[in-house]
Amino acid sequence: MDKVTQATRLKFPGMRPSEANLMRRWLALHEPEYDGFDYNVRIGAARDPGPQYPDWVRKAARDCSQLRMDAIAFKGTQATIIELKNRAYPDSAQQLALYGAVWWSDNVGAPRPLLLLVCRGIDEATPATAQAANIRLEVLGFA
Repeated sequence: MDKVTQATRLKFPGMRPSEANLMRRWLALHEPEYDGFDYNVRIGAARDPGPQYPDWVRKAARDCSQLRMDAIAFKGTQATIIELKNRAYPDSAQQLALYGAVWWSDNVGAPRPLLLLVCRGIDEATPATAQAANIRLEVLGFA
């Protein structure tokens, strides 16, 4: 039986179709380099409105109050946080740097995560911003 790969998935949790297409393209190039993947990962402190609200309201409030990462890839204990953008701007790198800091504070004892910004195109200021934040930038183009 053939192994099902992440790159052949039709959908990814929390991703719009354009992000899912970009994720599939990236996975086709890099999936074998990693042991596993998680998608639509929430990190950081959640705010609970309290027991006076129904459970479904409390869950929605907690989810909405946390940061949401597109994807995280693992190679052993090393995590790589992946942010997907059709067009990346400097604030995309800032967003990813924030995710890295919060994820690391949530995962005490884990190695500092690697940060990867995958996009179709970039603003001219994005490479310098990504480099300053120690973010690997991968531009796949608009194929």
